[in-house]
Amino acid sequence: MRPDFIAERLNALQEYINQVLMNPILASSLPTKKFIDPDSYSTPFHDLALQYASMSLRTDGVYTLGQSLGPIGWRLRKHYFKVVHKPQGNKHSPGHSTTKHHLIKSSSQSHGKQHTTQVCVTTSTEKDYNSSTRDHSGRDDLILSWTEFGPDRYIDEKEIHTVLKNFGGVQHPYIVPIEHIASNDSGALVIRKFYKQGSLKDVLCSASPCNPFLSKYGSPKGRTPLPLKDLALYARQILEAIRFLHSKGMACGHVHCGNVIVVDGIAKLMDVENFIFGVPSFYRPFFVQHSKINTCEAIDVYGFGHLLYEMCMGYPLQDSYARQINDCPDSLKSLLESILSKDACKSSLPTLDQLTTHPFFGEYAGHFNDLYATTIAVQKPHLKFSTSAKEQLKLAVQKTENRVRDEQRSVKNQKRLVRVQEMMTSEEEKKKIKQKAKHEQKQAKLRAQNSLQLNNGPPTTGSAGITATVHLSSSTGGIVKSDSANSITSPQEALMSPPPHATDSGGSTSPQPPPSAPPIPGPLSSVPLFAAGSDPTQAPGSSATGKQLAKSISGDEPTTGNRSALLQSICNFNKSGLKKVVSPAEAGGK
Repeated sequence: MRPDFIAERLNALQEYINQVLMNPILASSLPTKKFIDPDSYSTPFHDLALQYASMSLRTDGVYTLGQSLGPIGWRLRKHYFKVVHKPQGNKHSPGHSTTKHHLIKSSSQSHGKQHTTQVCVTTSTEKDYNSSTRDHSGRDDLILSWTEFGPDRYIDEKEIHTVLKNFGGVQHPYIVPIEHIASNDSGALVIRKFYKQGSLKDVLCSASPCNPFLSKYGSPKGRTPLPLKDLALYARQILEAIRFLHSKGMACGHVHCGNVIVVDGIAKLMDVENFIFGVPSFYRPFFVQHSKINTCEAIDVYGFGHLLYEMCMGYPLQDSYARQINDCPDSLKSLLESILSKDACKSSLPTLDQLTTHPFFGEYAGHFNDLYATTIAVQKPHLKFSTSAKEQLKLAVQKTENRVRDEQRSVKNQKRLVRVQEMMTSEEEKKKIKQKAKHEQKQAKLRAQNSLQLNNGPPTTGSAGITATVHLSSSTGGIVKSDSANSITSPQEALMSPPPHATDSGGSTSPQPPPSAPPIPGPLSSVPLFAAGSDPTQAPGSSATGKQLAKSISGDEPTTGNRSALLQSICNFNKSGLKKVVSPAEAGGK
């Protein structure tokens, strides 16, 4: 429970969560959602979807809800079911047919292996029923997807039914057609043809479309990039589908490999109605980090770039921009860098029209324009909205872009706060390091002073003279070391002698005595015995004492009694008799 340990673990956990949330597959999984926000994700989403879908089809009387396909998609509030046409001419009530059929309720919230087995394994009765249905009616298998409305649904409840009804009649060679679409206050359901080969992402990962999303794409068996010609052809087809939607005043916002179906060499975009439902985009955690990607067209171009990258490399880009792009031709590299490079995301992305004229498509899909002209001559694109629906779509585009900008500003402010906190933490750490260094320096100085005091010994004298200064205390007669070497000073002289430039009461400077005469020849000729400028042999009343002291120190007289004489002469020394004169050097300077 140490505070530093808890803080370290808190930072490590936050970094781990950030890494998890940067992975779109993990960020969209139910375990991650429950860990981040357990209160909001404890709802039984699958049971609610089953209830709404059953009620919607019960009043329709055309389709019968079949087996749940489980968590095959990444959205937690989007669920998939098999659906079949009701046999005509039966005498039973709606929802009941002469053919044995089970409405299976799945526990998709657990995402467990038991549920996976239940979804992927089909009973013999269901096989016989499906095969007989295809044999007699000649109709393909259908899949129903129920989606709850998202936070970006800005179309009024009164107008959304009209908008969905108009959109249900969309026709385009590169858009998957819609068999049936309906909505209520909570969400909407869409019925389409079921493609057994799965989406383009299933093809790239060699995965079965009926397996759970995490097992299919979290650890796929293998990844197979597309040949360059197929890549260029599929990319141009998807690009034309996106351009068609924008020409009708509607955005897509959900361009990724999971929303692309390849049938007989033709790539088709599906789930384009997600913009009307207002559900978040698969790459929303990525483009909210870049403030320049703030329009619906830029969002679609950004998703198209990720689609190109995954088709080229075989695996998705796990970051908001590509740090380095290799292993592809120069023309494709230029196209990817124009969308996914760091500079492109910070400045501006190309438009949809600019992408169609890129040299890459001219090099690997040069015949596409002729092919597209022939295709639309056979199947003319069609999507018509009423005037009120157009106004609602225009308003929805504006509000969606405003919400993206607000969220981008929030992300930017949050990043700024994190940087400020890191800087403050680093400054505090620097201050602690400096204080610690100063404390260590003080401790080192104290240890050095203590060691010097312990190593210094008592003063010694020899034949060469006095090598240390001795202070003799008048009260105790003790010996004290002095700060200046080669000088002997009494305690009274040290206390009573004024500084060299002391002033008297009159404010005039007292002159200092001139330097003494040449010292006595001998070993101590270079060592002054008294204060600078004083000559004890010239002081009144102390001539005999000074001569005796000089002789005793110089070794002219026996050393017997010298110590007592020295102590007596120092104690009886009269400093008041000294006179200060100006030295020649000082006189010349003045």
